[in-house]
Amino acid sequence: MKVKKEIKKNLLPSILGLLFGIILLPLLLITYQTVSYIFDIVYGEKIVNQILNNITSNLSDIDKISLSIMNWEKEYFYNPYSLWNRNYTLQKYGIYKINGSYRCFVRGSPVSWIIFSKLANCEEYAKVFVYLMNKKGIKSRLVHAPGEDHAWAEYYSEDYKIVVDPSENKTILDKKKFAEGRNWSYIESVDIFNISNINDVSDEYIERGILNIRVMSGNKSVEGVNVIIKSPYLMKVYPERYKKSKIVLINKTNKDGKVFFKLGEKEYIVEVRKSYFIFDIIFSKNVSVISNKEINCSFNLDKDKSELRFLNWLD
Repeated sequence: MKVKKEIKKNLLPSILGLLFGIILLPLLLITYQTVSYIFDIVYGEKIVNQILNNITSNLSDIDKISLSIMNWEKEYFYNPYSLWNRNYTLQKYGIYKINGSYRCFVRGSPVSWIIFSKLANCEEYAKVFVYLMNKKGIKSRLVHAPGEDHAWAEYYSEDYKIVVDPSENKTILDKKKFAEGRNWSYIESVDIFNISNINDVSDEYIERGILNIRVMSGNKSVEGVNVIIKSPYLMKVYPERYKKSKIVLINKTNKDGKVFFKLGEKEYIVEVRKSYFIFDIIFSKNVSVISNKEINCSFNLDKDKSELRFLNWLD
């Protein structure tokens, strides 16, 4: 009887947690996103034009416009982590209290909502900067290191590419020096108005090596299987903030069961993932990449140890 009670006691929270993960959490995220995009349709253009008029109306020099936007962002935005209070329940759902008003932090929201919320991490800083610069007719793009969760921006001034980090309110004069000690894996620039327009700009910042992956099943090559590169760096350095390794890149094997990645020098987790509807079969290995060298890593799906992982699409 005691055993049954104990099972019921432990099982109920697990079931409730699973239901929250499957139903309530996605529903909450969809609601947040819907509200933010409706807000953008109704108020977006007005808010953006008002900000631009306030901070750039008397400026024509491209570099001065850039500095003006970054200075405004520094004074205007709050970082969600600087406001974090574990005893404030609403913050767990992205709701913060700023100067007496409740604001909702939504990742991936439109620029107008970011401005309205007054909440920004580095990606939001960069996104707002890029959006406002483009609205002023200045070509600008977002740059980010997905595996290490940092974003910044670039813009063009008289055919010269200028790199800035709006979250740190500074211009980057030496990209290699800017990258020192950050353990970046891979860096890309993204056109926020056309997110399929992505350029690999890693070589401007870091030295890289080549990681060759081959996937076999017995003696046969496995084509079309997902190979995922993850960086455990942030999870090791900031365990209180990052509970999982960050995805760097995903690619599929070719007809020979091969795929390669160009990556910064560091340790990675390589996952070969066979996906089904509610679960994945994961084959995983730790690999160290060395700059200017090729490293080979092979998987045999018949022999290597695997892990069954449910609801992996929630990662």
